[in-house]
Amino acid sequence: MEPVLRPVYFLTGFAGLGMVGYLVVQHLSNALNCRRIGFIKMPREPPLSAYIISANMLSTPGEIYYCPETEFTISIIHWDGDFMTKYAHDVVGAIARWVYVNGFKEAILFGGLDNRLRGEDLDQLRIAVTTEYRNKHSLGRVKLMELNYAIVGPLALLMNEFERLSMPAISILPYAEPFRADPNAAIVAIQFLKELTGIEVDVSKLRELAEMIDKELKELQESIKRREGAPYII
Repeated sequence: MEPVLRPVYFLTGFAGLGMVGYLVVQHLSNALNCRRIGFIKMPREPPLSAYIISANMLSTPGEIYYCPETEFTISIIHWDGDFMTKYAHDVVGAIARWVYVNGFKEAILFGGLDNRLRGEDLDQLRIAVTTEYRNKHSLGRVKLMELNYAIVGPLALLMNEFERLSMPAISILPYAEPFRADPNAAIVAIQFLKELTGIEVDVSKLRELAEMIDKELKELQESIKRREGAPYII
């Protein structure tokens, strides 16, 4: 991975709960007119190649995008379960060191919290931060993740690496649907990103996706009700 110009914020997210990290990073890379500047070559990478970021460009499993108008650098990483289990430690460690060596100001990561754990919490999200981030910033009204909860997966590995490197890093964790993609949670995360950085991002396409998913779910529920109400034929 080559150095980037004028690095300020490093952003990434993973296809975890609610697909929040994946949805946010993919949306930002398009909405902010980012350009691809590099690749992440992974050992035995997932056998995946598709036109998922741009209709005119083939996407590979690991890519780095640079957004010169906003001074964002965005890393797009697609993980499969087998790859994450065997190689996530090495790849995440290399990414964290690359971020540190290139002098990024801060790292902003995206994930999701199971909304079944929300209870009576009226807030839309929680955060997790490294010690260095907390030393530099007042957290204001936003709440930290509950003490008895834990981050898991590559997001946890990356936060651990940033803690060891004394890197300011924050994970934005909106409450999300646990069993399906949740564009509304991704919108919450992007809106909080604006509070942190002042960057304006059009989320209309995510709203359209959320409406489409809600419509399909309602149609499925109505179909199930009709079947349950139908007489049995023996």
